[in-house]
Amino acid sequence: MKAKILLFALFAIGSISLARAQYVNETPISELDADYIRIWSDSGPLLSSKITVRVDWGNGGRVPQITDDRRRAISFNGMIAVLNMLSKEGFELLEIVRDSKDETEIFYLKRKEGFVPFSASRDGASVEYDTRTHSR
Repeated sequence: MKAKILLFALFAIGSISLARAQYVNETPISELDADYIRIWSDSGPLLSSKITVRVDWGNGGRVPQITDDRRRAISFNGMIAVLNMLSKEGFELLEIVRDSKDETEIFYLKRKEGFVPFSASRDGASVEYDTRTHSR
């Protein structure tokens, strides 16, 4: 009985830790004030096959990584996992370009037309994203 309770508790803790939101500069990805973004991978933790990802949306300065709510860089299994996550956040892939200098693949994405993030709606009322002013 104790083993079942322990397994259930571990499963519940693991599920909660996987349900974290993704941020860039402390802003949820779905709320970035941009129609177009550019992403590319950095090598992840030492001796790991995972990657971390940088996001450029024209913010200037140092290009931030995708982080969790505690500002820790999130590691992904590969770029497809990142693209799937960004698709759920309202972006679609436009083009992949290979940088000839350092062989980095750069992914260009565009915000989906009419995408309204779940967090932007309150009490069932949706908020439209205005592409001219880049705001909701």
